[in-house]
Amino acid sequence: MFRNFAMKSFYISKRFAGHSKWANIKHIKGAKDAERSLLFTKLARQIKVAVAEGGSLDPDKNIKLSQIISQCKRCNMPVATIQSVLKSCTLDKSNLMLYIVPIKGPGNSLLLCEIYTNNLHHVKNVMSSQLKKTGSRFIEGQSGLHAFEEKGLIQVENSKLSSKSKEEQMELATELAIGCNAEDVVSLDDEVFLFITSKQSFPKTQELLEQNGYKILDASVDFIPLSETSLNEVDFPVYEKLIKRLETIPEIVRVFDNVSFS
Repeated sequence: MFRNFAMKSFYISKRFAGHSKWANIKHIKGAKDAERSLLFTKLARQIKVAVAEGGSLDPDKNIKLSQIISQCKRCNMPVATIQSVLKSCTLDKSNLMLYIVPIKGPGNSLLLCEIYTNNLHHVKNVMSSQLKKTGSRFIEGQSGLHAFEEKGLIQVENSKLSSKSKEEQMELATELAIGCNAEDVVSLDDEVFLFITSKQSFPKTQELLEQNGYKILDASVDFIPLSETSLNEVDFPVYEKLIKRLETIPEIVRVFDNVSFS
Protein backbone atom coordinates (compact mmCIF):
# COMPACT_ATOMS: atom_id res chain seq x y z
CA MET A 1 0.00 0.00 0.00
CA PHE A 2 2.83 2.36 0.85
CA ARG A 3 5.14 1.32 -1.98
CA ASN A 4 3.98 4.05 -4.38
CA PHE A 5 4.79 6.81 -1.92
CA ALA A 6 7.89 5.38 -0.27
CA MET A 7 10.28 7.41 -2.43
CA LYS A 8 8.23 10.58 -1.92
CA SER A 9 8.06 10.58 1.87
CA PHE A 10 11.30 12.44 2.43
CA TYR A 11 10.49 14.96 -0.30
CA ILE A 12 6.99 15.61 1.06
CA SER A 13 8.13 16.15 4.65
CA LYS A 14 10.92 18.51 3.52
CA ARG A 15 8.65 20.41 1.17
CA PHE A 16 5.88 20.97 3.68
CA ALA A 17 8.31 21.75 6.49
CA GLY A 18 9.67 24.75 4.59
CA HIS A 19 6.91 25.78 2.19
CA SER A 20 3.28 25.57 1.17
CA LYS A 21 0.35 25.59 3.57
CA TRP A 22 2.16 23.92 6.50
CA ALA A 23 4.69 26.75 6.76
CA ASN A 24 1.95 29.30 6.16
CA ILE A 25 -0.15 28.25 9.16
CA LYS A 26 2.05 30.26 11.54
CA HIS A 27 2.11 33.12 9.04
CA ILE A 28 -1.69 33.17 8.80
CA LYS A 29 -2.18 33.34 12.56
CA GLY A 30 0.13 36.33 12.80
CA ALA A 31 -1.07 38.02 9.65
CA LYS A 32 -2.02 41.66 9.39
CA ASP A 33 -5.66 42.70 9.12
CA ALA A 34 -5.43 43.11 5.35
CA GLU A 35 -4.00 39.62 4.92
CA ARG A 36 -6.66 38.14 7.21
CA SER A 37 -9.34 39.92 5.20
CA LEU A 38 -8.00 38.42 1.97
CA LEU A 39 -7.84 34.96 3.57
CA PHE A 40 -11.44 35.21 4.77
CA THR A 41 -12.54 36.36 1.30
CA LYS A 42 -10.97 33.26 -0.20
CA LEU A 43 -12.53 30.99 2.43
CA ALA A 44 -15.94 32.60 1.87
CA ARG A 45 -15.67 31.79 -1.83
CA GLN A 46 -14.86 28.18 -0.98
CA ILE A 47 -17.94 27.98 1.24
CA LYS A 48 -20.14 29.26 -1.59
CA VAL A 49 -18.72 26.78 -4.07
CA ALA A 50 -19.14 23.92 -1.59
CA VAL A 51 -22.80 24.84 -1.17
CA ALA A 52 -23.31 25.08 -4.93
CA GLU A 53 -21.57 21.76 -5.62
CA GLY A 54 -22.99 19.89 -2.63
CA GLY A 55 -26.51 21.26 -2.99
CA SER A 56 -27.01 21.77 0.74
CA LEU A 57 -26.37 24.39 3.45
CA ASP A 58 -26.27 21.62 6.06
CA PRO A 59 -22.67 20.50 6.83
CA ASP A 60 -24.01 17.12 7.98
CA LYS A 61 -25.35 16.54 4.46
CA ASN A 62 -22.52 18.26 2.57
CA ILE A 63 -19.08 16.76 3.27
CA LYS A 64 -17.14 19.39 1.33
CA LEU A 65 -18.93 22.20 3.17
CA SER A 66 -18.18 20.52 6.50
CA GLN A 67 -14.47 20.32 5.63
CA ILE A 68 -14.27 23.97 4.59
CA ILE A 69 -16.09 25.17 7.70
CA SER A 70 -13.58 23.22 9.79
CA GLN A 71 -10.79 24.93 7.84
CA CYS A 72 -12.40 28.32 8.51
CA LYS A 73 -12.45 27.63 12.23
CA ARG A 74 -8.81 26.52 12.20
CA CYS A 75 -7.98 29.87 10.55
CA ASN A 76 -9.88 31.71 13.33
CA MET A 77 -12.65 32.90 11.06
CA PRO A 78 -15.44 34.15 13.39
CA VAL A 79 -18.51 31.93 13.62
CA ALA A 80 -20.71 34.95 12.90
CA THR A 81 -18.81 35.53 9.65
CA ILE A 82 -19.24 31.88 8.63
CA GLN A 83 -22.98 32.07 9.34
CA SER A 84 -23.23 35.31 7.36
CA VAL A 85 -21.57 33.69 4.34
CA LEU A 86 -23.91 30.69 4.58
CA LYS A 87 -26.93 33.00 4.76
CA SER A 88 -25.74 34.88 1.67
CA CYS A 89 -25.57 31.59 -0.24
CA THR A 90 -29.36 31.46 -0.37
CA LEU A 91 -29.38 34.84 -2.12
CA ASP A 92 -26.29 34.49 -4.28
CA LYS A 93 -27.11 34.04 -7.97
CA SER A 94 -23.55 34.67 -9.20
CA ASN A 95 -22.94 31.05 -10.27
CA LEU A 96 -19.38 30.82 -8.98
CA MET A 97 -17.42 27.98 -10.56
CA LEU A 98 -14.10 26.28 -9.87
CA TYR A 99 -11.32 26.51 -12.45
CA ILE A 100 -7.78 25.16 -12.44
CA VAL A 101 -5.51 27.36 -14.57
CA PRO A 102 -1.99 26.07 -15.41
CA ILE A 103 0.90 28.53 -15.76
CA LYS A 104 4.46 28.25 -17.05
CA GLY A 105 6.46 30.31 -14.56
CA PRO A 106 10.08 31.49 -14.30
CA GLY A 107 12.68 28.90 -15.23
CA ASN A 108 10.98 25.56 -15.73
CA SER A 109 8.45 26.07 -12.96
CA LEU A 110 4.83 25.05 -13.30
CA LEU A 111 1.99 26.55 -11.30
CA LEU A 112 -1.66 25.63 -10.89
CA CYS A 113 -4.02 28.41 -9.84
CA GLU A 114 -7.28 27.34 -8.23
CA ILE A 115 -9.82 30.03 -9.08
CA TYR A 116 -13.42 30.56 -7.89
CA THR A 117 -15.23 33.05 -10.08
CA ASN A 118 -18.22 33.70 -12.31
CA ASN A 119 -16.03 35.57 -14.80
CA LEU A 120 -12.88 33.63 -15.66
CA HIS A 121 -12.10 35.92 -18.60
CA HIS A 122 -11.86 38.94 -16.29
CA VAL A 123 -9.66 37.13 -13.78
CA LYS A 124 -7.29 35.92 -16.50
CA ASN A 125 -7.02 39.48 -17.82
CA VAL A 126 -5.99 40.63 -14.34
CA MET A 127 -3.52 37.76 -14.11
CA SER A 128 -2.04 38.46 -17.56
CA SER A 129 -0.45 41.73 -16.51
CA GLN A 130 1.24 40.00 -13.57
CA LEU A 131 2.44 37.11 -15.72
CA LYS A 132 4.01 39.43 -18.31
CA LYS A 133 6.02 41.20 -15.59
CA THR A 134 7.65 37.90 -14.60
CA GLY A 135 8.08 36.33 -18.03
CA SER A 136 5.33 33.81 -17.33
CA ARG A 137 2.39 32.66 -19.44
CA PHE A 138 -0.78 30.62 -19.41
CA ILE A 139 -0.53 27.01 -20.58
CA GLU A 140 -3.16 26.22 -23.19
CA GLY A 141 -5.59 23.44 -22.29
CA GLN A 142 -5.02 21.31 -19.22
CA SER A 143 -1.62 19.85 -20.12
CA GLY A 144 -0.04 21.38 -17.01
CA LEU A 145 -2.24 19.18 -14.83
CA HIS A 146 -0.35 16.09 -15.97
CA ALA A 147 2.63 17.16 -13.85
CA PHE A 148 0.55 16.95 -10.66
CA GLU A 149 -1.67 14.49 -8.83
CA GLU A 150 -4.48 15.19 -6.37
CA LYS A 151 -3.96 13.86 -2.86
CA GLY A 152 -5.64 14.38 0.48
CA LEU A 153 -3.20 15.84 3.01
CA ILE A 154 -4.12 15.68 6.69
CA GLN A 155 -1.80 17.20 9.28
CA VAL A 156 -2.51 15.93 12.79
CA GLU A 157 -1.06 15.86 16.27
CA ASN A 158 -1.59 13.57 19.25
CA SER A 159 -0.32 14.83 22.61
CA LYS A 160 -1.04 11.42 24.12
CA LEU A 161 2.04 10.13 22.30
CA SER A 162 4.44 12.45 24.19
CA SER A 163 5.61 9.67 26.50
CA LYS A 164 6.61 7.46 23.58
CA SER A 165 9.79 7.53 21.51
CA LYS A 166 9.77 8.86 17.95
CA GLU A 167 10.10 5.30 16.67
CA GLU A 168 7.08 4.17 18.68
CA GLN A 169 5.06 7.20 17.57
CA MET A 170 5.85 6.47 13.94
CA GLU A 171 5.05 2.79 14.32
CA LEU A 172 1.63 3.57 15.80
CA ALA A 173 0.93 6.17 13.11
CA THR A 174 1.89 3.70 10.37
CA GLU A 175 -0.41 1.02 11.79
CA LEU A 176 -3.23 3.56 11.92
CA ALA A 177 -2.51 4.69 8.35
CA ILE A 178 -2.97 1.12 7.13
CA GLY A 179 -6.21 0.81 9.10
CA CYS A 180 -7.73 4.00 7.73
CA ASN A 181 -6.71 3.47 4.09
CA ALA A 182 -4.07 6.21 4.03
CA GLU A 183 -1.40 5.79 1.36
CA ASP A 184 1.46 7.07 3.50
CA VAL A 185 2.28 8.88 6.72
CA VAL A 186 5.19 11.25 7.34
CA SER A 187 6.55 12.46 10.68
CA LEU A 188 6.78 16.27 10.66
CA ASP A 189 7.67 16.75 14.33
CA ASP A 190 7.18 15.11 17.73
CA GLU A 191 3.50 14.08 17.93
CA VAL A 192 2.79 15.73 14.54
CA PHE A 193 2.19 13.68 11.39
CA LEU A 194 1.09 14.15 7.80
CA PHE A 195 -1.28 11.47 6.50
CA ILE A 196 -1.55 11.19 2.71
CA THR A 197 -4.70 9.73 1.16
CA SER A 198 -6.47 9.41 -2.12
CA LYS A 199 -9.06 12.07 -2.89
CA GLN A 200 -11.80 9.49 -2.41
CA SER A 201 -10.57 8.29 1.02
CA PHE A 202 -9.92 11.81 2.33
CA PRO A 203 -13.20 12.34 4.32
CA LYS A 204 -13.26 8.88 5.89
CA THR A 205 -9.58 9.04 6.87
CA GLN A 206 -10.17 12.29 8.77
CA GLU A 207 -13.04 10.70 10.64
CA LEU A 208 -10.99 7.65 11.63
CA LEU A 209 -8.01 9.77 12.73
CA GLU A 210 -10.22 11.79 15.07
CA GLN A 211 -11.78 8.62 16.42
CA ASN A 212 -8.28 7.42 17.29
CA GLY A 213 -7.37 10.53 19.28
CA TYR A 214 -5.57 12.58 16.63
CA LYS A 215 -6.34 16.32 16.47
CA ILE A 216 -6.57 17.65 12.91
CA LEU A 217 -4.45 20.78 12.44
CA ASP A 218 -5.09 21.17 8.73
CA ALA A 219 -6.68 19.12 5.97
CA SER A 220 -7.26 19.62 2.27
CA VAL A 221 -7.07 17.98 -1.13
CA ASP A 222 -4.04 19.47 -2.91
CA PHE A 223 -2.20 19.12 -6.20
CA ILE A 224 1.18 17.48 -5.52
CA PRO A 225 3.92 17.70 -8.18
CA LEU A 226 5.10 14.38 -9.59
CA SER A 227 8.60 15.86 -9.78
CA GLU A 228 10.25 19.11 -8.71
CA THR A 229 12.34 21.70 -10.50
CA SER A 230 15.09 23.87 -9.03
CA LEU A 231 15.34 27.56 -9.86
CA ASN A 232 18.60 29.48 -10.13
CA GLU A 233 19.41 32.63 -8.17
CA VAL A 234 17.97 34.79 -10.94
CA ASP A 235 14.68 32.94 -11.48
CA PHE A 236 13.85 32.22 -7.84
CA PRO A 237 13.25 35.86 -6.75
CA VAL A 238 11.10 36.36 -9.85
CA TYR A 239 9.10 33.25 -8.94
CA GLU A 240 8.57 34.55 -5.38
CA LYS A 241 7.39 37.89 -6.76
CA LEU A 242 4.90 36.11 -9.03
CA ILE A 243 3.49 34.07 -6.15
CA LYS A 244 2.98 37.18 -4.01
CA ARG A 245 1.24 39.00 -6.84
CA LEU A 246 -1.08 36.07 -7.60
CA GLU A 247 -2.02 35.77 -3.92
CA THR A 248 -3.33 39.35 -3.92
CA ILE A 249 -6.01 38.44 -6.48
CA PRO A 250 -9.08 37.52 -4.37
CA GLU A 251 -10.47 35.04 -6.92
CA ILE A 252 -7.27 32.96 -6.72
CA VAL A 253 -7.86 30.81 -3.68
CA ARG A 254 -4.79 28.56 -3.82
CA VAL A 255 -1.59 28.26 -5.86
CA PHE A 256 0.32 24.99 -6.29
CA ASP A 257 3.76 24.63 -7.86
CA ASN A 258 6.59 22.21 -8.59
CA VAL A 259 9.44 24.36 -7.24
CA SER A 260 12.08 22.66 -5.09
CA PHE A 261 12.99 24.26 -1.75
CA SER A 262 15.91 21.99 -0.92
